[in-house]
Amino acid sequence: MTAQILAAELGNLIQDSKRKNTELRNAADKALQELKSLSVTSEAQLSADLSRRPHFISPFLIACSTHNAKFGSTGVSCLQRLSVSRALPRERLTEVLDALKDSVSLSHDVQLKILQALPSLLQNYPLEIRGDLLSTILQICSALQNAKNFAVSNTAAATLQQLVIAVFDRVAAEDDKALEVPTVAEVPGDDGNVSVRPAAHDAYKIFNDLNLLVTGEKPSFIRFSSIPSTSTLEVIEAVLSNHGKVMTTHLEQICILRSLLMPTIIRSLSDRLSFPITLRIIRILNLLIRNHLSIMPSECEIALGLLNHMLDPEASTVWKRALCLEVFRGVYSDSRLLLQIYSLYDEQEGKKNIFGDNLASFVRLATEKPALIGLGQQSTMPAGRSGGNDTSSEQAVAEAGALAGVIGGPVPEPSTTNPSGISIQWSTLKTPCIEHLDKSEPPAMPETYVYSLVLTCITNVSESLAKFVLPLTVHHESKSKRKNKTDEGQRQDGETSPTTSSTRRLSRTQSFRKKTIPVNPLLLEDHPTYAYVQTSATLVTSCWPAVMATCSTFLNAALDADYYRALVRAIQKFTQVAGLLRLSTPRDAFLTTLGKAAVPSSMLLANVSSPKSPPPEHASVFGNAKGLLSVDSLVSQASSTLDKNRRPSHEVNVPSLGPRNLLCLRALLNLAIALGPTLQSAWSIVFETLQVADLVLALSNQTGVRTPGGSRGRAESETSTEKVEAETSAVQAAARRLFESTVDFPNESFVEVLQALCALIHNNSGAQSGDRTPTIPSRPQILHQRRLGSVSGMNLSTETNSRDSAFALNKIGELAALNEERLAHYEPSESGWDVFVAELVRFSTAGVKATSSRLLAADTLSRTVREIAELSVADEERDAVQARILLALRAQIAALHHDSEDDDSYSDTDVRIHQITLEALKSVIEQCGESLVAGWVSVFDSLLSVFAGSSSSDNDDAASDTPDEHANYSIESLEVISKSLARTAFGTVQLVCSDFLAAVPDNCLSTLLELLLRFSRQQDDLNMSLTAVTFFWNVSDYLHSHSDLSLLPDMLGAVREQTQVRQVILSKSKQGTIGALWLQVLLNLSTITTDRRAELRNSAIQTIQRIFENYVDQISSKAWMICLRSVLFGMVESNLAIQNSIRNGPRVSNDDMAAWNDTTKTVLDSVSTLTSMYLDKVDNASKLGEAWSDLLDYLGKYFLCGSHALGSSVFTTITGVFSHIEDPRVLGTSPLLKTAAIWKQYFDHREAWGNSREDNQGAFVAYAEAFKAMYRLAHQSLSPRDLVQMLGNLEACVVDSNEVPYSSDVDHMTALQASVVDCFSTVRSEGDGLPEFLIRTLSSFAVLPYSVERERSSRRSPTFVALSKASMSLLQTLIVKHVAEEAIYNNGTFFFAMTCLAKPLREKYVWQQADKPPTIWQKATTTAISILEASLSQVNKLEGEQLKNVWEQIVDIASGITHAQVSATTPPASIGKDELFDIESFAKLRDLITISLGSPSLPDTLRRTYTRNLFETSITHEPSPGEIPDLEDSPLEDLYKVRLGRTDEPTATFRPTMAYVSLSELFSLVSVHGSSTERVKLAQAAAPYLILRAALPLRMYIADHPLRGCMPQPASQRRELLFVLQELGKLESEPAAIPDAPGVRSRHKKHLHRLHPLLGKATRVARGDGEVFEALVGLTDMVGLEFGVLDE
Repeated sequence: MTAQILAAELGNLIQDSKRKNTELRNAADKALQELKSLSVTSEAQLSADLSRRPHFISPFLIACSTHNAKFGSTGVSCLQRLSVSRALPRERLTEVLDALKDSVSLSHDVQLKILQALPSLLQNYPLEIRGDLLSTILQICSALQNAKNFAVSNTAAATLQQLVIAVFDRVAAEDDKALEVPTVAEVPGDDGNVSVRPAAHDAYKIFNDLNLLVTGEKPSFIRFSSIPSTSTLEVIEAVLSNHGKVMTTHLEQICILRSLLMPTIIRSLSDRLSFPITLRIIRILNLLIRNHLSIMPSECEIALGLLNHMLDPEASTVWKRALCLEVFRGVYSDSRLLLQIYSLYDEQEGKKNIFGDNLASFVRLATEKPALIGLGQQSTMPAGRSGGNDTSSEQAVAEAGALAGVIGGPVPEPSTTNPSGISIQWSTLKTPCIEHLDKSEPPAMPETYVYSLVLTCITNVSESLAKFVLPLTVHHESKSKRKNKTDEGQRQDGETSPTTSSTRRLSRTQSFRKKTIPVNPLLLEDHPTYAYVQTSATLVTSCWPAVMATCSTFLNAALDADYYRALVRAIQKFTQVAGLLRLSTPRDAFLTTLGKAAVPSSMLLANVSSPKSPPPEHASVFGNAKGLLSVDSLVSQASSTLDKNRRPSHEVNVPSLGPRNLLCLRALLNLAIALGPTLQSAWSIVFETLQVADLVLALSNQTGVRTPGGSRGRAESETSTEKVEAETSAVQAAARRLFESTVDFPNESFVEVLQALCALIHNNSGAQSGDRTPTIPSRPQILHQRRLGSVSGMNLSTETNSRDSAFALNKIGELAALNEERLAHYEPSESGWDVFVAELVRFSTAGVKATSSRLLAADTLSRTVREIAELSVADEERDAVQARILLALRAQIAALHHDSEDDDSYSDTDVRIHQITLEALKSVIEQCGESLVAGWVSVFDSLLSVFAGSSSSDNDDAASDTPDEHANYSIESLEVISKSLARTAFGTVQLVCSDFLAAVPDNCLSTLLELLLRFSRQQDDLNMSLTAVTFFWNVSDYLHSHSDLSLLPDMLGAVREQTQVRQVILSKSKQGTIGALWLQVLLNLSTITTDRRAELRNSAIQTIQRIFENYVDQISSKAWMICLRSVLFGMVESNLAIQNSIRNGPRVSNDDMAAWNDTTKTVLDSVSTLTSMYLDKVDNASKLGEAWSDLLDYLGKYFLCGSHALGSSVFTTITGVFSHIEDPRVLGTSPLLKTAAIWKQYFDHREAWGNSREDNQGAFVAYAEAFKAMYRLAHQSLSPRDLVQMLGNLEACVVDSNEVPYSSDVDHMTALQASVVDCFSTVRSEGDGLPEFLIRTLSSFAVLPYSVERERSSRRSPTFVALSKASMSLLQTLIVKHVAEEAIYNNGTFFFAMTCLAKPLREKYVWQQADKPPTIWQKATTTAISILEASLSQVNKLEGEQLKNVWEQIVDIASGITHAQVSATTPPASIGKDELFDIESFAKLRDLITISLGSPSLPDTLRRTYTRNLFETSITHEPSPGEIPDLEDSPLEDLYKVRLGRTDEPTATFRPTMAYVSLSELFSLVSVHGSSTERVKLAQAAAPYLILRAALPLRMYIADHPLRGCMPQPASQRRELLFVLQELGKLESEPAAIPDAPGVRSRHKKHLHRLHPLLGKATRVARGDGEVFEALVGLTDMVGLEFGVLDE
């Protein structure tokens, strides 16, 4: 190619110079002959041959020297081409450069060609282009830079920069092989002459002359033409930017930097130069500071000092200040550079405080124009241009705060002309000022741009310090240590094992994880960067006041969200650095700053001083006693915003914590997490801030309207609420992590945390407990909010102090719960256990404290004791741990007695604390059980504490039941402090006596006997009742061993009426009859079953049941019937009366109602169990049936109560009895039918259920189980009508059922669903109307997940996913079984089933409920296909509308199989598997329905719908808007219209395989298949869509391919196009499918005729695309072969 071009150019020269220049013509002729004589085998060979023929370039040199534009253009062009090919003879390079130099004055095109040739010459001839030749090249380039043409001038400037960089590239390459290259000259250096190599010598001369040009002097070496100073500076900057290493390692270059460049820069900074010059000077200085500070410390010191000076508003203009700040912004983003500057200057004596002065400038700048940055009492959103919801909502927060006095002055109206504050919207430049190289004037800068740069500089300082210091604080372990740690972690994972070996693995060293303490970098003396570590510490120590002053100013300025977050992050990072370096003063100061920003004092003042609205019913300040930041109470403080916005207008807006306050609070918490073990005394700052934040939120919830934006729109309020909720959640998470992190603290650090929290509970009550509070040395008192009462003259309410105490106590409890292992396994003095117990005991027994706080303290101690008791400890530690926790409980009780000794009285609060402690004691004994080996003295001393020394029964607590009923005591009876205490203590005694008596040591048995004696003498409480129940059991055993129960019928004689029976038994028992006494024991126990106390009731019921169970073999049939009616039926009757009374009488609590329901369940379970047990004992079946009917009368009356719990008990009773009956004749037909009638009556009381909030799952499960039990015995007696009604009730059970808590019915059915499905599968479907009912019901079950999704917002219900799949299986079986019955088709049952099965297919990927394979839609697909395989022949026998309706659903099912609304979030693996499944399913369905679909009895619209669905599925690339016409009415409209082309790749379908399957099916439908009527109709329906589908890739190719040029067509599009072309060629279309066009006839290729115009256009476009072109030509040839043109 080069030879041809050269030959052509030489020919032109010969032709043009025939008469004008004989020398040129002769030279050109000779060169042409030389060129022709060469044998050209390759470009490289040609270049080598030409380079050896020095006369070949003569014509080009002569052409350049003629100064003729035409000759010069040819000469320069050829020389440029030869230089690129390295074909120039090296000996004539000087002449070449002279020729180029002579052509500089020619046209612009020649000048540009010269500029193209210069880099090639320098690159291809590095050894020759040196010295003068290099100077000539640069001279040519600089001369062209002065050209008047703008393009030439700019290109020359860029080329000059490229050439200079190339020279320095040579230096870098030369340095890599320095030993191989000798020096050639000496040049001046700082310490004398320096020997340099050739490339370095050239670089020195160039860089020296460039600097001389900047200073205005004449170049020494290079003959540069006059170059603009801006261009010279840009070249210098490029050199410094690209070859910093060369400038640093070459002494001659360092000398230039020091002697020429830096003086020029320093002088320029002082001069008032233009913006372009100053900008480039600043950019060069920036590079020198960042890369060469170490080699020019003195010069950089002067320059940095000048930059600091230029920040003064009187010293320079705004744009110069901005440039300086942008330099500092970049410097401070490099941690090493920042520390290097500080170490070189600020740390050195006699040096300028560069960094310190810069920070001082920042302080001055921050306060320079307070109004401009919106300085106030706290940060607000900038007031200016509206920036969206964020701005408006946070402005609303500011206004709400201003109304309450948070902000001192009025809030200005937003201004669009003069915005105040710093915001990204108006305080930044799209392009930094330092990047405006193309501007001749400084850009227009916002007024606040300078201040935003100051803020960014402060942020970068913090980030850089953190980037350097933080990695040094991480512990680095060796591989062996990491392995040991892994083993240790594995051992800890096994600690839950009850075995002794695993218990012993819990060594005492595991709680003390020293490596959780961050490494102090100041101790890493051997670290390579230790000097910088010391510099960091010095920097923080000396500069933190300036940093904090600047940050504090901006904290109170108007910043947008991004700037504010960056500022808080900067404070956080700086504080973390100070903390990690163990610099307590700056650390505490910044923590205090964050604390004040989180909860400003004015906010607490506004909350305390605002009028309080009455709290809602049953609410108090302790409604959220766990506090905002509690781990187990994630309460969103902003959740009630919208409700509060609707309060009356006279309520006062009260400020609460906004998003920014919460952001600061979160930053404070994150700092506490990061610095944890190192905080020491600073923990008080963190906890006091949390406490105040909790108090503000509590007060703001009680006082007035606290929502921000009360006068704003609802949308803005909701936006602000969302922000507050989001930040609140983040704060909660941070608080949770903070306390969780204490688990890994060393003991000393943990005790510091605990002491800081304990100090809070005593500080809140002032001097009353101050003398007893253990304080932390030098604890900083920083949050003045805690002393608000004394400062403001107001008295904080007791509620406020109580909330503070509750907050602190909750946190103490949370801390203890997380550190149970530590408290259990370490000595009490080391682990903090002594402090924990002493402080909580002291607080809980202090009478001056609020009741709720004292109870919380006691509960915290008790809960901790219980949790420690549950821990698994080693055998050698168990005694000490048990003694420790039991001694703590004893200390709690002893402190209560000690405080009440003076007046010998117990307050209600003391009783409740005592109660909590005793309950904890019982829990410990239950947990420890037989392993309790220590602490029994403490146990019994604590139990003895419930007895008082004097007789007084007036101190019953509020929870006692009717105290007036138990007011009479005998003289000998003992009095207890409280009945509740007595109940709790006796429960513990009973536990010990029944289960753990063997564990009591011998020396403690006397105390236990004393306890039993005292409780036996106490007669008016539950303990005595329970003891009596125990005695009833003992007495029953005794009496039974001395009597004959078979004599009971003889004793009663002919008495049958129950009242008389009771009288006779009472009489006989008074006479001492053993049998009567035994029966009286049972009657008395049945009376106890109506007691108000559930424990006693249930105990009595269970005792009765156990008595009967023990004597089942010894009671005769007649005796059993007496016991059944007198004892069990009487017990049921009494319970029923109680249930009616509590529902018709005064309202009882939910707990009491639940307890009575449990009692009823126990009663009926006992009746069921005993009846089943004694079935074989009854001789007379009629008597048993009569008794069962009587019991059913009782059971039916339970339904009147409207309780699901009672209903569940009733049905469980029925199921329990029937499950033990094998022969229906045992009861008889009439009792069985009565049972079914009672069963159905349950749903007659549905209205009563609406008043109950009980869960219905249990009742409905029992209901279904009862049906199965009844159906097993009575299926022959039940009519189909009864079964339909009963099955309808079961359907209602499923639909109306509630969601099962803590369970999911996605993968597995709930118990109710499984039971109902079992019922439906059990029922025999042969019966009038039963198949239709079963099919419709199961079909409804199949789509329940989709209908319930819309209702889940109103009530919580199951998902029904697993039920749906199970119903489909049963539905398939049922339809196949009854497929031949016409009734299921005639009444629409089959159509309904198909409709329901089509629903999941339509909702594929739209209804997103994760379930295990097969998914609902997959199950529906297989079910529908299986049903159609069995029923299609029957379906085709239908006629008219029935046939059409069913086929519409079949087509809908086919569409659902092929279609899928896939999104980008759908897993790719799932898409692929699902696509294969759908393809297989579609193939089965296609084979099944294709021929039938073409039936003339079906309307054409069905076939068009089917083929249209195939067309839509076959689309592989998303079409452009309007590209597809109306598919239903005119699919072929604008068939030949080609859209505008585009080069972007359209979105491809997620299911390409299915798309091609659908496309292939379209081709198959149109192709010839025997020309049957069915096939013709299908082909006619599919033909328009096939033609349109084939036209789509053709039109896309016609439109897009010309625009792509050499770019290949996207692979997916190309695949589609080739596939369509291939299939079009193979297609033999049905002749009747596509009508003949006028004037043309064809048989099987009519589709090609319809597409012929597009094929022709595509052929013209595809001439450069061989494969496509060949396919298109082949189709065109088919047109010619197949078609015949009619003569008209």
